[in-house]
Amino acid sequence: MKSSLRFDAQGGGLLLRLLAYAVLAVCLLVLDSRFSAVQSLRQVAATVLYPLQWVANQPVRLYQHISNLTQSQAGLLEQNRLLLEENGRLKTRLQRDKVNLSELSELKKLYGLQQRGIRDVVGAEVVSNGKDPLSEKLIINKGSSDGLQNGDAVIDKGGLLGQLTQVQPYSSEVTLLSANDSIVPVTVERTGENNLLYGNGTRPELRYFPTSSDLKPNDILLTSGLDSVYPAGIPVATVKEVVRASGTPYYATTLEPFAALRGSRFVLVVSQQTPKTAQP
Repeated sequence: MKSSLRFDAQGGGLLLRLLAYAVLAVCLLVLDSRFSAVQSLRQVAATVLYPLQWVANQPVRLYQHISNLTQSQAGLLEQNRLLLEENGRLKTRLQRDKVNLSELSELKKLYGLQQRGIRDVVGAEVVSNGKDPLSEKLIINKGSSDGLQNGDAVIDKGGLLGQLTQVQPYSSEVTLLSANDSIVPVTVERTGENNLLYGNGTRPELRYFPTSSDLKPNDILLTSGLDSVYPAGIPVATVKEVVRASGTPYYATTLEPFAALRGSRFVLVVSQQTPKTAQP
């Protein structure tokens, strides 16, 4: 009986409390809508609580800021990568264009040699320095199947390069005029005097040009055409220095070849001249 009375008392107290809260809430609503004092109180409360709200919002803002920085950095890195790739492609294309222009210039000069009267020629490309890169040899991509034969002269855009010494069906070996076993009959363009140009393994030289003859710096040496190998008039070398060698009757000379002995990419192979036979 006592417990039942206690429960009824507690239930009645909760109901009264609920009704009191409801009445208070209604009163506050009425006051908020009709009296400015409550609104002012709310503004004061909002002002007092603003620092707390600001502090509470900082972690969120910091996270957003870091996220934006991360995204921006990732975007910049990606743009930088794309720019570097594009720069590399442009540099490669520019270098390729320079090589193409150089090759085109070389081919034009070779074509010009043909137009000036050098006939019976075969164009070829230098593909290798041979088995020994230090030897005075080059390999070209034309051979006997193209009509080439041992002894044919080889010229580049500047002048005489050498001659064929080994001919295969689809490739040939060129011995440069600077090789030890190279001998080229030449003539001095200014005076018409003939002589022989020898290779010494690194560069060509005039070994036996007599001091009694007229030879000066800047004289140009051309093929004389006195043999059946080299047509006359091909530029061979320029005389850079002329010194009277003591103890010998010959000049000591320094020559500069017209041909790029190690830098030629395209060449012309000139067929040998057939010696004329006497008519019976």
